[in-house]
Amino acid sequence: MDSITQATLGAAMGHAILGEKMGNKAILIGAIAGTIPDLDVFSRLFLDNQIYGLVYHRGITHSILFTLVAAPIFAWLSLQYYKRDLHKSSITQSILATWWFLFYGLIVGGLGALTYMSQSLVMGGILSVFALGFIPLIKSLKRNYKDRELIEYDPSFKNWTLMFFLAFLTHWIIDACTAYGTQIFEPFSRYRVAFNNISILDPLYTVPMIIGLMGAFFAKKYPKQRFWNYLGITVATLYMASTFYGKSVMNNVVVDSLEKQGIEYSEYITYPSILNTVLWQTTVVAEDAYYYGTYSLLDKKPTVKFIKLPKNHHLIDKYQGEEHLDILLWFANGYYNLIEQPDGSIMFNNLRFGMLGVPETSTVPLEDRYIFRFVLTEEDGVFKAEEDRDTDRIKFSEMAPALWARIKGR
Repeated sequence: MDSITQATLGAAMGHAILGEKMGNKAILIGAIAGTIPDLDVFSRLFLDNQIYGLVYHRGITHSILFTLVAAPIFAWLSLQYYKRDLHKSSITQSILATWWFLFYGLIVGGLGALTYMSQSLVMGGILSVFALGFIPLIKSLKRNYKDRELIEYDPSFKNWTLMFFLAFLTHWIIDACTAYGTQIFEPFSRYRVAFNNISILDPLYTVPMIIGLMGAFFAKKYPKQRFWNYLGITVATLYMASTFYGKSVMNNVVVDSLEKQGIEYSEYITYPSILNTVLWQTTVVAEDAYYYGTYSLLDKKPTVKFIKLPKNHHLIDKYQGEEHLDILLWFANGYYNLIEQPDGSIMFNNLRFGMLGVPETSTVPLEDRYIFRFVLTEEDGVFKAEEDRDTDRIKFSEMAPALWARIKGR
């Protein structure tokens, strides 16, 4: 999922394990631990083609092996960090304070964007509460800086290990719940585990934990801090569990709709649209085409209106065996189609991520509504594959109201 969610979940794990010994500092440490697996994104700086990033991101650092091996290593490093009193230096305090403001600023910025897109008074109220939180946050950071010489941090190696273990474990578990998937069996297998039950960005999962952490941050006594943190974790977990129920409803509607419409198929996938788990999408594999459709749990009739999408798999027959193409095929896992462009290039569309949520009356052509796509070209006999980064085709002003209207049902 998104970095804010991963940091928030890590922060909740940090406070749950180290909160009694370390107080609010445990929130920050847990947040940092929760983002460690995503440091694999820096591998892109050393790649000659960004296609390889599909393999390396959510790879070894999101695996079971990494969770088991790295947790005690980071635990030992943390013990050394505090034994040597490195946490008391002004430079360290400044870096941590900067991280706090950046993290909190990203939360407020994200809530502001959601408020603008949804035009919701509820989101506006939540945004106001978080914005006002900057004042007590600054006071708390000042107090922690002044008292840093008096604070002793003495969690055991066992607790440190457990905290990092849970931060890494929960990181790849919720990543595996998204359509992107996670290679949890690396380095032994590149099989991507993807349950497709939640979007990569869903405030209904993240916000309860953030509110719980805010309650823990400002509560004076540990029992109340623990209560708030556990409350946030519980609500978020219950919401995550509810997404599997929504997915099961969607699956039943898809199968029923396919049977009623006489569409023969071999398999299908279902996945929620961005920011929610009310509006679901599906991609269905048939012999000669794919079928794409949406269904909102608030729709009056339990049916899916399908759009037929061409396969055109023959367009890449001559490129079989090319390494970059093999990566794209592995990542698509059988859900892709191809569209030949006027200039002779081929657009490779990954169908596991749905399509742009623009109105049916939108001027954006159907072939430009795919979300995750790559351009395949051949120059002087050399095959090339590059991610399409053309955002001019996307009309963001249409997407937010269209998404909200579709969520509410037809």
